[in-house]
Amino acid sequence: LHLSDCFFLSFFYDFASRLDVFIVCRCVSRISTETGDRVDVVVHFAGITQPLKFLEISEDDYRKVVDISLKGSLLVSQAAIPLMKARGAGSLVFISSVSAQQGGGIFGGPHYCGAKAGCLGLMRACAKEFGSSGIRANAICPSLVETGIAKGMTEETREKIRGGIPLGRTGKPDDVAGVCLFLASDLSAYVSGATIDVNGASYFR
Repeated sequence: LHLSDCFFLSFFYDFASRLDVFIVCRCVSRISTETGDRVDVVVHFAGITQPLKFLEISEDDYRKVVDISLKGSLLVSQAAIPLMKARGAGSLVFISSVSAQQGGGIFGGPHYCGAKAGCLGLMRACAKEFGSSGIRANAICPSLVETGIAKGMTEETREKIRGGIPLGRTGKPDDVAGVCLFLASDLSAYVSGATIDVNGASYFR
């Protein structure tokens, strides 16, 4: 995969306000129109979290987190896979979380943990069902990455987190993006159904 040969299309939609089949199909239809019905890679990275305890989670809290983190991945995959099948190739990359592996994390409540664990199951199901169509599916499990979710964190908390990471720092967006690029490229042509940890050795499976 050479970046000079790629066509990138990005646009913003607030899935937190509304998420349904119509909205997702409209988004994928726009991509399809712009690229001539070609979708090579889909990276599922949308997600929100709430630092709530198990007994504090309301039905509305659950719906918001699961809709964006899990339902969104399902609907986008359902819309994109037919285009990939038509070409006989494609790569699905699900961004899960270390929270899914260790039963919670810094910010993620149990509903976030469950949604991200669901992404791992969805990824494996896609890898099994669509492998014969040339479609690969993999997942990335990052630990804390310096994105918008971490903006409100105090330096004291950051220092405490860094103390538990053998590499001595929190993650950067490029750390995850590099693995996404690998999974999107032919370098990972025989990699499917895999979960790749990006956590600085802070957690081992």
